[in-house]
Amino acid sequence: MSTTTVRHPNVLWAQRSGLLYLTIDVQDCKDPEVHVTNDSEKKSGRVVFKGKAHSHATGPEEHEYELDLELFDEINPDDVKQHSTDRTISLFIGKKEEGPFWPRLLKASGKAPLYVKADWDKWVDEDEEEEASDLMSGFDMSALQNLGGGGGGAGGFDLSQLGDMAGKIEGEDDDSEEEDN
Repeated sequence: MSTTTVRHPNVLWAQRSGLLYLTIDVQDCKDPEVHVTNDSEKKSGRVVFKGKAHSHATGPEEHEYELDLELFDEINPDDVKQHSTDRTISLFIGKKEEGPFWPRLLKASGKAPLYVKADWDKWVDEDEEEEASDLMSGFDMSALQNLGGGGGGAGGFDLSQLGDMAGKIEGEDDDSEEEDN
């Protein structure tokens, strides 16, 4: 008789004053069950996940994954967005009250479980939050649409110009060496 070992997926997290970012790291998760609730009595939110998926670490084998996180403070269950890709499930969870950053993700004090880690790609310190949003407010993402794969390559930049420029620079260097001799 085979026993199924339930595993915990890696979870990356970051926050802003009114929002939590959670990324559940699972490959090819079919029909994931994700529940985000709030418990006013305990004054905490809860994220529960179940699903069968592949792991980046174990290869093509499918495993059963479960996650049950009691969050540090209350959240707004009506302000939850979920985005899934072949590799991750991303959750954008509104905090019940916008305000100071939470000192940690989980209600329990002490060291977080090994599978819960800070998402340094999304992390912004509390005192830099306004500065980071100001930088992004004037940034037009549509300007990047031509950079990758199809539709104009390098955003209208002619790569042959790069070769011409390199040749001119190389030629200038040759001329300067001749003058020195």
